[in-house]
Amino acid sequence: VGKDALLEAIDRLPPARRRLRLVVTVGRLHPVKGIGRLVHAWISDERLRATTNLVVIGGDLAAPTPGERMVLADIERITSSHGHTDGLILLGHRAHDEVARALSFAAGRSPSSPPCGIYVGGAAKEEFGLAIVEALAAGLPVVAPDAGGPPTYVEHGASGVLVDTTDPVALAAAMHAALAMADAEGRADRVSASILARFTIDRTADGLLDLYRRTTTA
Repeated sequence: VGKDALLEAIDRLPPARRRLRLVVTVGRLHPVKGIGRLVHAWISDERLRATTNLVVIGGDLAAPTPGERMVLADIERITSSHGHTDGLILLGHRAHDEVARALSFAAGRSPSSPPCGIYVGGAAKEEFGLAIVEALAAGLPVVAPDAGGPPTYVEHGASGVLVDTTDPVALAAAMHAALAMADAEGRADRVSASILARFTIDRTADGLLDLYRRTTTA
């Protein structure tokens, strides 16, 4: 079995970048997901760019759809304006098990991992945000939109940072704040245990059954 695409991509980075923390995002390469904004916020912040690598998982890089081409063109424009792409890793679509391993690796859960990084959901709003939940379960601090579903399960300042993700300056500041909490003792295990207890299939099914009972008896 070959290496996961993330490990192969890290091996291709300049040696000085191979142990940097990872900023990871997972999702469709669609304008609504804010990937271009995230790349802009990361690459425009000298300290973020110098101390982290940005990993974008999602999209068909070989045969992109029109929407994906728009996002890739936006990323190309942003990176070209800064003169380099060192530290930006575009992985394209990956199988769910490989995404799970990437999140665990980014969270510092393997012997070869860099120090714990963060996960960023760059959409202006998420109705729920499954990838954000999976990142929390893996032990990553998250940056998530302060609108929609994430405020119902992201504890601002403890498990992550809620922010107006449409503001690149605020988004960069939120990434710094999330990185600052990454190494807090016991944080990853506490957050992971809380998420896993709350969002298991059985717990979700029980919640839906209770909702249906209350709705049908109202």
